Amino acid sequence: MTTGTIGRRALLGTAAALAMPRIARGATEPLRFLTNWYAQAEHAGFYQAFAKGYFKAEGLDVVIEHGGPQINNIQLLMAGRYDVVIGGTGEAMVCVQRNMPAVTVATTFQTSLGGILTHPDITRFQDLKGHTILLSTEVRSTLWPWLRDHYGFDDAQIRPYGFNVQPFVIDSQLAIQGFATSEPYILQNRHIPYNYFPFSKYTVDDYGNPLLSTKSVLSHRRDDVARFLHASMKGWADWMQNDPEPGNAMIRAANPVMTNGQIMWSREQFRKIGGFGPAGSHIGTIQADRCRSVRDFMVATHQISPDTRWEEAFDFSFTPSMDALFT
Repeated sequence: MTTGTIGRRALLGTAAALAMPRIARGATEPLRFLTNWYAQAEHAGFYQAFAKGYFKAEGLDVVIEHGGPQINNIQLLMAGRYDVVIGGTGEAMVCVQRNMPAVTVATTFQTSLGGILTHPDITRFQDLKGHTILLSTEVRSTLWPWLRDHYGFDDAQIRPYGFNVQPFVIDSQLAIQGFATSEPYILQNRHIPYNYFPFSKYTVDDYGNPLLSTKSVLSHRRDDVARFLHASMKGWADWMQNDPEPGNAMIRAANPVMTNGQIMWSREQFRKIGGFGPAGSHIGTIQADRCRSVRDFMVATHQISPDTRWEEAFDFSFTPSMDALFT
């Protein structure tokens, strides 16, 4: 399978081109990791960990592949194609309700990066009434019912989002789904003013880019997953605090349309929006009380039933492995 525009073979070729030795296999089989989109700043810590040899230092043979719009991460995780994928906390709870053994073991960001971009005349979220809003299928099924019911919106407002800002540029009455670290960069470069309304403020304060595994993987490779998380969060700390170019170079090679300007702008946004929490926070950790809040939101929006054993969708025991600090 090819994930997005580049797969495992090409990625390993990228590593060789960067004069990085093939990670020694050691005692474990390769640990396969799937991201949720084409290579970008939101995945930089993992690439940094690869490029700086942090996975190798843990004795791991890590294979990174990236996803895309046609890639079903959960399906591939359940099929055993990957050991860890980027998914969602709510997604993991839905899996538990369906007797699918997905388990959230960590997160990338302490806040969701998604939201809605509007033109400057929209200064309050409720002012979106009557405006066409472009949303992805995922957001329409998970967050839109809450937004509709609590802010008086209507289903007739919704159109599919094609992950392209051009409709927003053309239509001054249009609003689009976007990420705080992505679409705004494009709009700023085109000198197009906008307002941004984060989903975390108007729905539920969820994590951003959580990392999911399975009960089977955790049963057979728990130590490998712990070492993967330790190295990954070390990679994130290093990328944020030191020279990011090792990871950036791998991102650009894996996704040629990604510019260094976009990557570095996103890096600064991670700081501005508190993506890793306040200074001194441990990168990657998840907390039971916040996950319970997501559970309550999922029940309130009828995405899971009240009797769902939602706790099974999380494993908080990996927290000690993630000792890298955000400074």
